[in-house]
Amino acid sequence: MKSLKVLLLFDLSVKLSPEEYENYWKTPDWKTEKDVKNSLTKSGHEVIPLGIHDDIEPLLKLIREQKPDLVFNLSEAFKGNRDFEPNMTALLQLIGVPFTGTGPLGLQLCKDKGLTKVILGYHRIRTPRFVVAKKSRPLRSLKVFQYPAFIKPLQLESSEGISQFSYVENEKEALARVKFIHERLNADAIIEEFISGRELYVSVLGNEKLTVFPPRELFFKQVPEDEPKFATYRSKWDREYRKKWGIDTGWAATMPEDTQKKLSEVCKKIYRLLRIQGCGRIDLRLKDNGEIYFIEANPNPSIAKSEDYALSANKGDLDYDELIAKMVSLAIG
Repeated sequence: MKSLKVLLLFDLSVKLSPEEYENYWKTPDWKTEKDVKNSLTKSGHEVIPLGIHDDIEPLLKLIREQKPDLVFNLSEAFKGNRDFEPNMTALLQLIGVPFTGTGPLGLQLCKDKGLTKVILGYHRIRTPRFVVAKKSRPLRSLKVFQYPAFIKPLQLESSEGISQFSYVENEKEALARVKFIHERLNADAIIEEFISGRELYVSVLGNEKLTVFPPRELFFKQVPEDEPKFATYRSKWDREYRKKWGIDTGWAATMPEDTQKKLSEVCKKIYRLLRIQGCGRIDLRLKDNGEIYFIEANPNPSIAKSEDYALSANKGDLDYDELIAKMVSLAIG
């Protein structure tokens, strides 16, 4: 591929000048940005880093003046609000600049965990039964819901709002957790049928022609056998907590060949129906009887070298530099 001028777009929690970026490349919080920047540079591209906080004008000014060939999009928020993630890609579409990853439609669809299940259920993909609880219209009863259930924010990401109290066994616990999400997180909630089974993460690459990489699985080595197993905010972000309970992702344990094939087909179908592009990760539950249940979809997942997506790509014979190069190619192709 010829050398390109690539604008590397990412989020800032505070305003920083470009001169101040250098101090932050070395921090763990910026590992994805650093990995992508290094890979693009290694491939011969000119990389222009730009962090966005609460002002869109620097992005527009840079695009007008530098005329980049591509925006490598790592932005997930604006003013610290992840609801605006689709808006950034919509803006790039309007001004005609190619960008990596999923566009505004796919991002908006995947943000609503209830809507995704309605769409996929219509297309005969198994999803947990669910009820959406809007904070503007609090539920008064959940007597008829089948327990145990699992309750989480409808649109928040990165496991925010998920704890051991998200698993409930009766109406009283369910309504209490819904109230917590409404009042403490200022968010709508989704109450789902709890699906016991293996938790799988399947990474997919492509636009039209799709590649499904070897799946990862979440393991709970120190959690008692009879306790429900699911990922919480602490298990995602607290290293000591994960170490204590033996919670970590690894290569999916052995499964029958027909199940592997079905898993790949289901993930491709989900990816296309939810309008994901470039790259995405599909989270599923695999029951003991082989039934596959969709849990949620993650367009534009973390692509740091050490994260599940890049590890899966590498296991699928696509090393990190090849992965980044392929994402660039998909964006400009």
